[in-house]
Amino acid sequence: MMKVRCLFSLLVLLIMVSCSTTDEKLRSMIPEDAVGVVRIDVNQVLSKAGMIKKDNEEIVVPERLKSLIDESDPTVLGDILYNLPQSGIDVNNDCYVFFSPGIFKAVALLPLINEDETSAMVRKITSSKMEDIGGVEFASYLDYAYVIDDGVLMIGRYSTPVDANVAANAAGDILGKTKPSLLANEDVSKNLSDSCDVSAYINVKDFSTILKKNSRFSTIFGNVPAIELITDSGIKAVVSNIDFKLEKNEECAQISTHFIYQKNGQFQKLYDNIISTSTENDTTVLNLIPGELDTYVAMNVDGNKLANMPQMAKMFDVLEATPLTSGLKHKEILSSIKGSLVFGLSDSNVGGYNFVVAAKSTNPDLITNDIINVANKRGQSPYQYDGEYLYDYGSQGIALGQTEDAFYLRCVDYQTGYSATELAFFLKKMKESSIAIYHMFKIGNNEEGCLNWGMHDKSEGNGLYFTANEQENVVVSVLRCLCWKEPNSSVEESESDEDYGF
Repeated sequence: MMKVRCLFSLLVLLIMVSCSTTDEKLRSMIPEDAVGVVRIDVNQVLSKAGMIKKDNEEIVVPERLKSLIDESDPTVLGDILYNLPQSGIDVNNDCYVFFSPGIFKAVALLPLINEDETSAMVRKITSSKMEDIGGVEFASYLDYAYVIDDGVLMIGRYSTPVDANVAANAAGDILGKTKPSLLANEDVSKNLSDSCDVSAYINVKDFSTILKKNSRFSTIFGNVPAIELITDSGIKAVVSNIDFKLEKNEECAQISTHFIYQKNGQFQKLYDNIISTSTENDTTVLNLIPGELDTYVAMNVDGNKLANMPQMAKMFDVLEATPLTSGLKHKEILSSIKGSLVFGLSDSNVGGYNFVVAAKSTNPDLITNDIINVANKRGQSPYQYDGEYLYDYGSQGIALGQTEDAFYLRCVDYQTGYSATELAFFLKKMKESSIAIYHMFKIGNNEEGCLNWGMHDKSEGNGLYFTANEQENVVVSVLRCLCWKEPNSSVEESESDEDYGF
């Protein structure tokens, strides 16, 4: 019996050493110029998704996930998960994803136990045989490179189209650990937790520099000086941990977020100037907003302080130069906001977006009258109905209105049925947070799950992801969201950079 125990203990020790060695190997491949890294406890995530059968360690992909991947143009994650049982990937070790300013803007590193199976999987995904280029097995498909070397599968997404030899050499540098590791930096490694299912560390300033090179980000935010309030705010890093909880009737993904910032720096000044601490975050403003939108952002704003920040002067110049908003008293309008400011957004069935903005104001008459006066000068007089000022704006229309202490502007293409006050989770999060975010994830036109997150102070935030269907496994639901892509959406993907990552 003693010999059996000793052999068992030795086996456990060998497994632990092997896992530790593999993990260290992957960590050492993350270059020091990476701007962020995500660690995934693969075994825990798959086990909680019910994909690893404990009795025989068999990997089973849920039909709900397989059918979704079949119906859509799968993401890279979808391709991997669909073929996972015969992928050759070692599911007993962590995998890593990092973001980079180099040839690959995002890179995934996965440990292997059978390179032949992995090579066969890559051939199935890419419809091409892997070639030996620069000493590594290499295949390219759309804007992704698949590389196998020394028990590791690297999947890299190109920043811009590159020659196969250049891509293979860049991959070889990563796999060959030619640069010091990012995780050799104690400030990074100590914040990348290994005690949760998923953990992430993002260098905000460097990551925002990369985002500014993204065409979609530049198109949306490139001419908005106020975006610098966030991207150049002095936040050093954001750390986030995710744990999937499977307790009965409380199944969810718990998300905790920690902000690392320079003391007395721009972020601290930004937060102190924007966030109103003298006024309670009044949720009654949600009565003015429809509850059918997909995304809501609420914050408790001191508009007078914000309007007098130097960065806002540039923003006011941009608004004045924009035809739709020129002529308005931008600084006076913003200065009148005191308390809850809420934005709502969703796709429109007639093109563009449905959107709503509502805010507590010390002078809602000023806002309403200013908009009406400017519109009248342009020959766009409103008509009044049920206490609102209505403007014809195609199929959507714009409704402008106010209460005794609040203002709202609504542009939606449907008849609203209920207000955002009925979003109980968001209502609660808004009451306890200085900034609150609610987002409904959809697959096609069907609701899949909700993210409800709030920032409590300058350093901490937390939230939950929960499924729209109470019977759905929360991990499978998250994987479905990550794997879903509208059918035929990737036809031009190799020439597109609309998203960042995989």
